[in-house]
Amino acid sequence: MAALVCVALAGCTKNEKHVATDDSAISFAPISQRTSTKAEFYGEQNATYTGEGSTYEKFTAFAAYTEDATTAPSENFFPAAGVECEHAGTAPADYWKPTTAYLWPKAGYLTFHAISPSVLTPYAGTVANAWTTGLTISNFVASTNMDQQVDVLYSDFNFYQQRSMYTPTNGMPYDDDDDSAFTHEGVNLTFRHALSAVQFRVVTAEDYAPATATAKHEFTVTKIEVLNANYKGEFHENRKGDATNDYTNAAAGSITFNKDNAVTASPYWVPAADETTYTVFTGSTDVTTADAAAAKTFGDYGKLMLPMPQALAHSANEVTVKVTYNYKFTLNGTEHSYTDLTTQVSLAGAQAKKYNGTTEDYDVNYWLINHKYLYTLVFKLDEIIFDPKVEAFVEVSDINIDLPYQN
Repeated sequence: MAALVCVALAGCTKNEKHVATDDSAISFAPISQRTSTKAEFYGEQNATYTGEGSTYEKFTAFAAYTEDATTAPSENFFPAAGVECEHAGTAPADYWKPTTAYLWPKAGYLTFHAISPSVLTPYAGTVANAWTTGLTISNFVASTNMDQQVDVLYSDFNFYQQRSMYTPTNGMPYDDDDDSAFTHEGVNLTFRHALSAVQFRVVTAEDYAPATATAKHEFTVTKIEVLNANYKGEFHENRKGDATNDYTNAAAGSITFNKDNAVTASPYWVPAADETTYTVFTGSTDVTTADAAAAKTFGDYGKLMLPMPQALAHSANEVTVKVTYNYKFTLNGTEHSYTDLTTQVSLAGAQAKKYNGTTEDYDVNYWLINHKYLYTLVFKLDEIIFDPKVEAFVEVSDINIDLPYQN
């Protein structure tokens, strides 16, 4: 799958400003990093998640007040810890608002920032927002339970807003006195994924069980595990603290979003040394195709493995994938079955055919922020081949036989 797009939509930083003349409530129209949808279970959260929010995921928003549109935001308009926002309606589109209403000031400007979900449970971690550098998540501990994994998202800053966004009907110009002015979409927030996403699919190199074959080879996957993965660390949004909404250079040795892990202007993670195992799949599923596009994906939507970004060779124990499977070999109608076979390979250095829509081949040595990695695991049987050698004759030479002169 193509890497997820990192774009801030044009509506997120609107230049034209309107001073509110009504006591309009602050609301938001978040845009997930999947920019075509305002997704249920915000972003790519697990649909079986039982935490806060049962239809649309809640998030925490921060707001700062400035008297003009040039001063760097610093004075909190919401409480410093932020306010929880919940899904509030669908007119004219899905919008969220604080659980306790906040009204727009009659003058001045508000700058917004947010993190989702509003509560990091089932993660452990402490969230802090600084208007100079953005969000920090310290003492982060990711859940290794695939049924409880949650997509941690952070938004871009949306600077110098004076009202919730209004979309006029039928192309009519904005009019504060019109009743329809109270139907508003909300301040746009563009969210980005703070974690990585990992998926697996399993195929055979070719059809090993054709209907007419004398011998058939069949595989059934019963477990997929990822071993030696980091799951604790600290996230830094690493903003410049000015109206450009840009990043500053990441800390040396951190995990940035540059595929070569260069010290770029970007958010970054500082992983702890702690390692764990993610059990991506348990059950029983037959591997029936050599067509990767038709193969079952383990870790599909709602079941993504969401580890923190990390180097895949961060210790003496590289991050590996372990597959447990059953194998059945049928020869001339007689079955030979083997259960609980395992194979384990390192994920460090696996080659990707494309990166970010290009044709560039590269080695995947890092799981990076806001990237989804789809690994295709291939059961491949070795072809029987021969390397014939002919042993040389032992040469016995100089055998002399004298022939008689006559019979």
